Amino acid sequence: MTTTATIEEAQRRTEQFLTEQMPHALHAVDYAWPRFDELPQPITLADVQRARVQFRHARGASDAIYFIAAFDDELMMQLQLNVWRFVVVYRVPADEALDAAALAVRLERWRIGAEHAGWTIGWREAKGLDDAKQRYIETYCYANAAPDFLDNALQQLYWRTDIVQMTRYFMLEARRCGVSLSPRRAGYL
Repeated sequence: MTTTATIEEAQRRTEQFLTEQMPHALHAVDYAWPRFDELPQPITLADVQRARVQFRHARGASDAIYFIAAFDDELMMQLQLNVWRFVVVYRVPADEALDAAALAVRLERWRIGAEHAGWTIGWREAKGLDDAKQRYIETYCYANAAPDFLDNALQQLYWRTDIVQMTRYFMLEARRCGVSLSPRRAGYL
């Protein structure tokens, strides 16, 4: 960020990334691939994206919560952006057979890929945000962008795309392992 930018401008750009860029990008978590037996057509990602995205954000806050419906499942994700530091938190409903250690083992292949891309991954068990009876497994993903992130369109494209891909493969790997991600199915929503 340039030294002449004001705090208000940095907050505006952070909010724009969280409430405009990310919700739009997250629709591409799930998309239809063109078939090989069809002639190539001028299809854009916007034409074939299938994920549905809802989000919640409080003006002035440096985070937003997204609810992503894709791959016949639903995932709650929180994204925190502190100027150039990211924290992505995936919240998975816990049950008697699923705790943080069990989820970490099942998603080990996903973790290796995310860490290769520069994320630091952690797992913990947590109570619901509004209801202590709800139990979640939270997967924390930490990363730092360049200090000029809010001014750098290429950095924004990189991190937007990386968060979408990381979320896509989190959901696909959970599906492969038979882990339901939906807080709605767990009766939490």
